[in-house]
Amino acid sequence: MNLLQLTQVVKRESGLTGGGPTSFATATGDDLRLFYWVSWAWRDIELMHETWLWRRGEATATTSGSRTLSPTADFGLADFARWMQPDDIYRPTCYRVSDGVASERELYWLEYNAFRKAFEIGSHTAGGLQSWASKPDGSMLVGPTPDAAHVVRAQYIKRHMPLEEQATPDTATPGMPVDFHMLIVWKALMQYGGFDAAAEVWQRAERNYNSMISALLQSQLQPMRWARRPLA
Repeated sequence: MNLLQLTQVVKRESGLTGGGPTSFATATGDDLRLFYWVSWAWRDIELMHETWLWRRGEATATTSGSRTLSPTADFGLADFARWMQPDDIYRPTCYRVSDGVASERELYWLEYNAFRKAFEIGSHTAGGLQSWASKPDGSMLVGPTPDAAHVVRAQYIKRHMPLEEQATPDTATPGMPVDFHMLIVWKALMQYGGFDAAAEVWQRAERNYNSMISALLQSQLQPMRWARRPLA
């Protein structure tokens, strides 16, 4: 369901009088509040976990002489929040363009100050990429300075994009699987119930929300992985 459809369902479930809203652009009064409650409900759910599967994306950039890759200018991302942190299974990868994708290899993470010490203080010899770090502003650092054009691939976390701020708000659609869109409805109805002191609406919405949220958690969060620690 998109923003308009979700708001129409909230209006129907709320028991408010009058027909359903027809557009965010023309909504006033209760209808406008319903649109914002739907948008805020989606925000609350999406920001509950930044590791929701739908918030993961993959990006590719090519660098030749710079150690700094911008999420927007180089990777072309409009929804960037931060880079995925590496673990035992995932690391960003790279390969020299001249060597082809068959030579793709993992980049090893360095804490930002360790990266600065290794590659940005003093001088060093250019070479094939080995390491990466994230700058405080979100840019990706790769080192050493590339000796040729390299393709870098990395996963990232998508930032929250408010529905009402999209180019066409009425048709803006939440990123989570459609099977769970009713969670947004119940969350928005809790906002309405609190605003209008509608205790029965709030209780019904809370009950339905709580009965669905565990299924979303099970479906859209990765199983916990335990890091291996060396034996003493």
